[in-house]
Amino acid sequence: MQYELQVENLSSIRRLLHFTIDQKVVKGELDSAFRTLKKDARLPGFRQGKVPRNILEARFGRQVRNDVSSRLIDESYRKAVTDLDVAGQPALENRGTITGKSNFSFTIGVDVKPEIEVSDYTGVEVAFKTDPVSEEEIDGEIARLLAGRARIEEVSDDRAVESGDFVLAEVKLVKGEGDDAEELANEAGTLVNTAAERYYPGIESLLIGLKKDESGEGVVTIGDTSIFDHLQGVELNATVKVLNIQAHVVPELSDELAEELKYEGGAAGMKAAVTMKLQSSRDEAARNQARVDLLQKLVDSNDFEVPGGMVDEQLQALVEELRVRRAYGGADPRSIKFSDAEIADLRNRATFAAKASCVLAAVSKQENITADDSDVEARITEIASMRGQAVEAIRGYLEREGAFDVLRDRILEEKTLEWLLENADLKEAVATEEPIEPEEAPAEESSSDEDSSSDSSSDEE
Repeated sequence: MQYELQVENLSSIRRLLHFTIDQKVVKGELDSAFRTLKKDARLPGFRQGKVPRNILEARFGRQVRNDVSSRLIDESYRKAVTDLDVAGQPALENRGTITGKSNFSFTIGVDVKPEIEVSDYTGVEVAFKTDPVSEEEIDGEIARLLAGRARIEEVSDDRAVESGDFVLAEVKLVKGEGDDAEELANEAGTLVNTAAERYYPGIESLLIGLKKDESGEGVVTIGDTSIFDHLQGVELNATVKVLNIQAHVVPELSDELAEELKYEGGAAGMKAAVTMKLQSSRDEAARNQARVDLLQKLVDSNDFEVPGGMVDEQLQALVEELRVRRAYGGADPRSIKFSDAEIADLRNRATFAAKASCVLAAVSKQENITADDSDVEARITEIASMRGQAVEAIRGYLEREGAFDVLRDRILEEKTLEWLLENADLKEAVATEEPIEPEEAPAEESSSDEDSSSDSSSDEE
């Protein structure tokens, strides 16, 4: 389609696109639309295909002109913006009037990503925190792994009930005293979980410290977590007797157990592997924080305006990510809402992410950093391996969703950010005992999006 286009620069990020389509083109489009309508139109008093043009004009003229103008606007815009890096949605500023007797003119406003020249992006001083993992952390992780092999065993020695034990007990619960006493429970043998009792929460305090065949009594208030609604919060006189004690027994680390857990080199090999995993996680957290700090410095030192559309897109992604996290945490997706303070905080993060994305795009252009087909294929293979899916399934999903360009852009951001970090001046930070919990940088956020893509592909398959 032929048209004349004038681009008016309102600011570094705002453009007005003034279109003019020649009267002959407009007339041809209208004539074609009315010919198509004439073939199908059915009106009283006329045979199909024989309704005069003036009748069609009177009856359907406005609809036909609106349809033709919408199509001309859409086709012209799509062709024109191939040379513009548009951010957000376009706005039809002036629709114009279409008659077929004159040129058709209209104006569309668009935001574009800023073309910036990033300065002083190498040798940036960035703190890099590299705390070694402690023996306590290593022992704690090994204990967690061994707890997965814990088993319940009957306590054979003469020890008392401890918190965490399962106790087979006689339980009698009475409300009130004397003639007004009402027996609410009389269990000849019920299993009480002293760590998380579901039936009579509150009686654990009477059981802990008793040995087998010993009894105890006292006043207890049944907790609100009881599955019995009529007992929740009720103060009762309780009598208990220990019939049997069972305990969670966590096995000790041994060469055999380490091998069962798929660690090579026995107990020593397991400890070395756990240490390496914890240290790798700590180091990656440090690199993530360094990436965020580096981007923050580059954003602060390169002042530019960022389109609202880019911020809105980032905000929508952050809101959706937080919504998914809360849903996974057990919240009802239909009831998830965000306060004004939360939205304000997310918008600040979205603004930073949008600016950081512009910085990374500029640096990749200035340094000729690219993401080629081999990078995309490697990432697809990585996602497939991580999710236990076939490479073809991931590739098929990306093709269906038209997401290859999005994935390529994310890979390019990651490569650029890694290049920046490699060319930064890393300074070791003062060690602390607190673990690093960095904010997510745009390139790091993109990996979660990729995971979401692969999750979606799993659902699709």
